[in-house]
Amino acid sequence: MKTLNDSTSACRCCRYFQPEGRRGGVCEQLGVPVRGSWKACSLAMSPFAPSWETLEEMRILEEKIFSLKDDVVSPCSLKESQPQQAEEKSLTPQKQQMLLR
Repeated sequence: MKTLNDSTSACRCCRYFQPEGRRGGVCEQLGVPVRGSWKACSLAMSPFAPSWETLEEMRILEEKIFSLKDDVVSPCSLKESQPQQAEEKSLTPQKQQMLLR
C-alpha cells in the first residue's frame, strides 16, 4: 500500500503534529515529543489526507441505524395503529360528530 507522505516532508506538516512551545511539539500518533523541523517518519500523513478509518466507521454506523430503524419502526407503527382502530370502532355517531367540531 502506498503511503501518503509525499507532500509531508517534515513533522510540522504532518496531521498528527501538535505544536507546543516555539519549535517543538508532540506527535499524536506516537505520543512523543518531536521538533517541527525533523524529517517526517513513515507514519506521517498530510493534514488534508482522507481519513479512511472515519469513512469506514460512518458506513458501519449508517448500516446499524438503518437496521435498527427497520426493527424499531415496524413494531411501533403497528402498536400505534391498533389502539386507534379500536377507539374508532367504539365511538358512537354522536361522539364522532363532537370530535369533528
